[in-house]
Amino acid sequence: MAEQSISDVLSGAFAGVCFRLFGHPFDTIKVRMIMGNKKKSIFRTGLNIYKKEGFKAYYKGMLSPILAEVPCNAVMFAVYEAVYRELCPYPYSNQAQFLPWLIAGGVSGVAYAMVVCPAEMIKCLLQMQIKNIDHELRSPLRCVMTLLQREGVRGLFKGLVATIIRDVPQNAAFFTTYEYTKYLFKQRNHSDDISFCQALVCGGLSGIACCLASYPLDVVKTQLQCEAALYKSQRKFRPVLLDGGVIMCTTHILQKNGIMGFFNGIQSCLIYYLIGCSAQFTGYYYAQQLFKQALPIY
Repeated sequence: MAEQSISDVLSGAFAGVCFRLFGHPFDTIKVRMIMGNKKKSIFRTGLNIYKKEGFKAYYKGMLSPILAEVPCNAVMFAVYEAVYRELCPYPYSNQAQFLPWLIAGGVSGVAYAMVVCPAEMIKCLLQMQIKNIDHELRSPLRCVMTLLQREGVRGLFKGLVATIIRDVPQNAAFFTTYEYTKYLFKQRNHSDDISFCQALVCGGLSGIACCLASYPLDVVKTQLQCEAALYKSQRKFRPVLLDGGVIMCTTHILQKNGIMGFFNGIQSCLIYYLIGCSAQFTGYYYAQQLFKQALPIY
């Protein structure tokens, strides 16, 4: 059992690095589209970033999440696999297990949100930087120091409630879609293995599913975290009870842009998750296969 946990942790860590390397440029475009005052297409937003800030701008804020993706994905995949094995007495049977997939995915979303929130906080602030402004928030270390000076440790966890609310349905859709498409391919292949291209398809479809399941909540979370660049007196979204500002932010988006305001930047997000999750789950699947051959755990 210890060997199985090690396999889950290391495979998850590798999957996280794959996800961030391939998906981050589209995440940067998504954040700019969400926070921009003018409605622009994904192409115009991406081109505008390149013209004004150069190619490196697509990878702004990548250091903190790529460092965080290792522990975050390790935790997410390890929690998912552990909960799934507890819920399903025969986890490697040839039958679809929808309820265990959904529950294990949702629980992994809570664990993931707790670990990833500070990294996403810093990522959002860095992605919103434009040349010659916001020198206090120019690097990950400066972001951390500035937030700690202004608000203490709580400043790093701004948007945590929104992150948890986003990640529970996101991960439930994420893992269920992946597991079911993988199950269908195995049935089609009459084998316990899937091909490289099939792994890419499983990952891509799971990415689209989790994006569609959680995008409006991601818009709320992004606006809450980007607002942390402002001093408290300048912020619009005040907490109501323990919601972390979710209610006020949701109301503001609805009043300003209507229901479509919750889908601003979704084109970039769909591409981000399609590419990122294809790389992520393919990396995870083949890392698991490697451990399957190297360790007597299956």
